[in-house]
Amino acid sequence: MEPNPDLEKRIFIQETITGGDILEDFSGRRLLGGILKSLRFHDGRCRYLRAQDTRLHDVSFDHVLCDAGSFQNCRWEKVHAENSLFTASHFSGCTLEKTMGKLSSFGLSVFSHCRLSESQLSEVSFSGSQWQDCRFEREDYLFVRFPSSVFIDTQFAGCRLQKAIFRAATFIRCSFEQCTLHETVFHKARFIDTKWIDTDIRQAANLDEVRYD
Repeated sequence: MEPNPDLEKRIFIQETITGGDILEDFSGRRLLGGILKSLRFHDGRCRYLRAQDTRLHDVSFDHVLCDAGSFQNCRWEKVHAENSLFTASHFSGCTLEKTMGKLSSFGLSVFSHCRLSESQLSEVSFSGSQWQDCRFEREDYLFVRFPSSVFIDTQFAGCRLQKAIFRAATFIRCSFEQCTLHETVFHKARFIDTKWIDTDIRQAANLDEVRYD
């Protein structure tokens, strides 16, 4: 196992931070081309984090304030988020694989050209989020909330969206392929040029005032 670099630094370039618990304030750091591996952030702050071409592997956030972050071309692998806030963050060109999350929020965040694959989320909020040219693949959601979110050119493939809430969400040129929608809520949602492929929207619990344009 490689030793941790000095965590008091503000900028990390092509460095590996691995192993152990991080309790101190990790806000405002810049990560360029490095790796965060087997780390545990808990009961702390990680605000305004800026990461580019960075890999997060087996990293957990527990009761951590991580709002207003920016992640560009990053890879999240087996990241675990619990009781943490990632609100108003920006994800561009990122891949999130096998992420575990519960009781956390990504509200008001922006996702563009991202791929989410094989994640398991429970009671996670994406309220007011924006999605552009993203792909959800084999995602497993329970009580995950997307009220008033906007999805553009985004695909859902092989996803289990049980009791997910898309109230007043807007879908433009999107598709749902082989998805399970048990008790999903689309109340007041709007679908524009959206395709349903081997997916039965009638599984949804609430389709009141839905618009199809």
